[in-house]
Amino acid sequence: MEYTKSYKYLILALIVSFYFMVMLDMSIVTIAIPRIMSSLGENLTNTNWIMIAYTISSAIFIMPMIYVIKKFGLKIPLIICIAIFVISSILCGLSFSLNELIFFRILQGVGGAGIMPLGLALMSKIFKPDERAKAMGIWAIGSMVAPAVGLTLGGFITEYITWRWIFFINIPIGIISLIGIIIILEDDYAKNTYSGKFDFIGFILFSIGIGFLMVVFNEGEVKEWNSAFIHISELISAIGFISFLAVEPFIKHPLINFNIFKFFNFSVITLINGVRAMALFGVMLFVPVYLQNIMSYTPFNAGLIIMPQAITVAIFAPIAGRLSSKTGNKVLIIIGMTLSAISFLMYSNLSLQSNLAAIILPEIVRGIGFGFLYAPIMTEGLNAVPDAFIPEASSLLPVTMRIFAGVGVALFDNILVIKQVFYLNKYASTITYSNHIFVQFSGEIKKDILDKINPGIIAHLRENPSLIMIDQLAKGFANIAAYDYIFLSGGMITLLGAVFALALKNKKYKI
Repeated sequence: MEYTKSYKYLILALIVSFYFMVMLDMSIVTIAIPRIMSSLGENLTNTNWIMIAYTISSAIFIMPMIYVIKKFGLKIPLIICIAIFVISSILCGLSFSLNELIFFRILQGVGGAGIMPLGLALMSKIFKPDERAKAMGIWAIGSMVAPAVGLTLGGFITEYITWRWIFFINIPIGIISLIGIIIILEDDYAKNTYSGKFDFIGFILFSIGIGFLMVVFNEGEVKEWNSAFIHISELISAIGFISFLAVEPFIKHPLINFNIFKFFNFSVITLINGVRAMALFGVMLFVPVYLQNIMSYTPFNAGLIIMPQAITVAIFAPIAGRLSSKTGNKVLIIIGMTLSAISFLMYSNLSLQSNLAAIILPEIVRGIGFGFLYAPIMTEGLNAVPDAFIPEASSLLPVTMRIFAGVGVALFDNILVIKQVFYLNKYASTITYSNHIFVQFSGEIKKDILDKINPGIIAHLRENPSLIMIDQLAKGFANIAAYDYIFLSGGMITLLGAVFALALKNKKYKI
């Protein structure tokens, strides 16, 4: 069916607005965790389940969208998902206990889970293959800009208003999107003739696999990676996934039609998308942490520093969408991955002496890189398969992104801890009492500090205050070196994406 240009872009605007809100909510809640913790009188371990609950529920309910799209079309599921998200956002903002908030976050995750697969499937339906890249360039604004905006907006709301408004701000955009979809989007339910039954066995096994995998990724650092809890969760997750893969070939209408991976470009794009997710969510998670914990910026100021990346993405993502028809997606993906890798490598030289230019310039380079990645990756992923496989493609792309993002967070978090210990031991081994710099520094510290020491300080500290000072300095330098290693590793891994992109079969769609 041929759709008018105004209809296409009006629907796109509604979907992008709501998706922007969903992605904004994910990053904005992260910033608000400390304020929620103090407001509800809970510890950090318990409060983190506000994020974990959403992550698990949204990851679990992405894959059922394959069946939902085939069975019920796009309009009814979109209306239900938006309604669930808006209502649960209101309830989250009104929560007065942690258990209430966690429960409503689970509901919010169910609503948010459907937006990306439904949105991708909808764009594949109303936009022709040669038009999808431009549409994806606009869609990228919601996907890539929202997380950076969320850091700034979240910092502002938590510092100057109240954490409850991080949920209430979802209401107006959600209601506008809901009304627009109800009035404008065509009703496609009656046209569906799919008679397959829902794969409950596959869904349960997949839910066990990905649910416990998300627990491992989110709780690994808190519970310790070598703890019994984490190892048991890993075992249950592995059993779930292995059982899922063993059972699916014998299901008449499986949750996932694995024949989709017979399409070469889709398989390669899935791998590239995974590498991108590892870099975006794995390494990028540490940028605001570095700015706040190492360089002592407030959450709001850290958000402002990261903002140029969001602006650059908003500028270059639509440009990449337009260039796609001329160059093909392969070239743009290689450029995007390379620029993203360079930006991480630029961050590998950060120190306490780094000025704002040294921090912001890599953000701009990364923004250009990410801008050149999103539309080509998603467009190629959808264009690589026939229309019959669009529901699978639109669900597999986001779910594999979630899995690889979790792997990235867990991997780089582990590397950070290991390297902090490594560099601390390295620096500490060079400190000796006979070192002339140590002796001179020790004398200066004693001269300035001894007269000001609190009488309650333990005796050995009064005798050797410089030891404590030097210990803190060594820890500080070790932390900086560990973060630099993280950024260096992220850059090298991101370069792999450019290498994988060389295998893509380049296709150009002339407009």
